[in-house]
Amino acid sequence: MKLLKLLLSFSLLTMLGMTQAWSDEGWSLARDRDGIQVWTRDVADFPIREFKAVTTVKSSLNGLVGLIMDTANAGQWIYRTSRVELLQRDDDKGYFLIHVETDFPWPLTDRDAVVEGRITQDEKTRVVTVRSHSLPLSQYPAKPDFVRMPEMQGTWIFRPLDQGRVEVTMLGRADPGGRIPASAVNLLIHETPYRTLQGLRRVVAAPQYQKSVLPQIREVTDRSE
Repeated sequence: MKLLKLLLSFSLLTMLGMTQAWSDEGWSLARDRDGIQVWTRDVADFPIREFKAVTTVKSSLNGLVGLIMDTANAGQWIYRTSRVELLQRDDDKGYFLIHVETDFPWPLTDRDAVVEGRITQDEKTRVVTVRSHSLPLSQYPAKPDFVRMPEMQGTWIFRPLDQGRVEVTMLGRADPGGRIPASAVNLLIHETPYRTLQGLRRVVAAPQYQKSVLPQIREVTDRSE
């Protein structure tokens, strides 16, 4: 069972975003513990179940986005992520390109992926969405001693509430590639989002994040001209 949990350490999912719309249909509650709820559901023509995880934190919107974009310290809170390398970043356009390495237990080979994404914010609700997707292998070949994950998608949604709180929603799915049975992955697919949201809540209050100011992110108290 411990090995199975390690097999499900697709921490890259916490950095990714979906281009498709997420509906509320078909979700089954997989875990409800410590203020974190995780749901999973089947995906047509895809072997791995996708997940949705939700919690609430005390934070500014800039603080949460600052945490997500702090690639140098991603391994401190993203479950089983060994390294995130920033390849490109444009805060004015809300664009980023990253290379992510995920630690898999021996004797399995570590995984990697190159991911591009964008950060957007609704002008009226101030809801922030981080969407991204993995790029084809032909554009960025896998590094030696890594298996390139063939597909990854996911979403971060930061919805401002009252009293300085933010509802954090994390959604994602991934195909780890290689010969890991889909049944083993699906058995404990909820582990990664749960552990990652635990890590987020542990570190997001740090001053280095709460003092973040990004040009494309406005707080609820901001007013447009």
